[in-house]
Amino acid sequence: MSKFELFVMYLCAILTLCVMYATQPLQPLFEEILNISKFQASLFTTSILTPLAFASIFYGYILEKFAIKKILIFAFLIFGILEIAFAISSSYLALLMIRGLQGLIAPAALTGIMSYISINSPKSSVGKNIGIYIGITILGGFLGRFLSGLFNDIFGNWRVFFIVIGILLLIASFLVTKISGAKGSNLIKPKISDIKNMFLIKENAFICLYIFFIFFSFQGVLNFLPFELVEMDGSYSGSKTGIMYAGWLIGLIISFNISKINKFLNGSKNSMICGVVIFIVGTFLLHTHNFYIMFFAMLVVCFGNFLSHTCGSGYINLINLNHKGIANGLYVSFYYLGGSIGSFLPGFIYTNSGWGGFLFFMSFMLFISFIFSILLKKSLS
Repeated sequence: MSKFELFVMYLCAILTLCVMYATQPLQPLFEEILNISKFQASLFTTSILTPLAFASIFYGYILEKFAIKKILIFAFLIFGILEIAFAISSSYLALLMIRGLQGLIAPAALTGIMSYISINSPKSSVGKNIGIYIGITILGGFLGRFLSGLFNDIFGNWRVFFIVIGILLLIASFLVTKISGAKGSNLIKPKISDIKNMFLIKENAFICLYIFFIFFSFQGVLNFLPFELVEMDGSYSGSKTGIMYAGWLIGLIISFNISKINKFLNGSKNSMICGVVIFIVGTFLLHTHNFYIMFFAMLVVCFGNFLSHTCGSGYINLINLNHKGIANGLYVSFYYLGGSIGSFLPGFIYTNSGWGGFLFFMSFMLFISFIFSILLKKSLS
């Protein structure tokens, strides 16, 4: 796999994550300018995560039937068109519909990128390249959140950032035409029943359920933190909200050094257990209303989340030698199903029980994830 091909895949990953999360820090702003409720504003995140949850398994199957390159070209072309359409729309329903359509494209992009890297990388480099891919998605998630808030403060208009991203997505579609076609992922073409059979492997099931509750909790915290900051300060600041996501950059350090971390902790299984424990500690630290302590708490939360995610995604690729597209599709589906539900369901807890009740609920969800990490370790032992 050439350096150019890796560059194109990583660029596409960054842009995909920018699309997915650029609206998150702007949700209090959308609440004000569109005259909608917190729940309605949170649906900008939910609407793009929900299709990811249900379509990724299907795309994992499709990617083993058809050329990944063609699917990626189409995905990023449509992505770019929809992003520009979002930037020029003013109706809440139109904006929400566009986000939903982008959610149908996102699983093709993410599952396709991960599968392309996994299939075309030498076996000795799969873990490293997937680890870098996770790091790149982390960078994209941070840039999407931080820059959308920053652009709004600089230009006084939230639309500018989305137009820029839309143009870059169209350029990415063109660049994908220049990469080579993916090698055949498997000499045996998959059957629909292979999806069920992959999940019935208990190690796969434990990893998928583990990451479901991790990302449920992470999205819950990320989606309602901006509203709590407004409650604390009494006004909205795009830059101040965006900087709260700086903890995402810790994920870069983790993903690029995951081999060393796993060696230090004596294996991926132990790393996954440590990840969820660290996440729980960060959640308890968020109980304060001091901005600087909350900022530090978010660093801890992000450290725990990305340690869990980097190990989980790498491990499911390692233990599944065949049908990597389906295995990745399963993982991505459970990941985003958790994120989709976590982006709105905890809002009812937040509205009725406040920040403290919300964080207690998040901790309980993480404890369930901790149980699955223990079950995984025992099973593989």
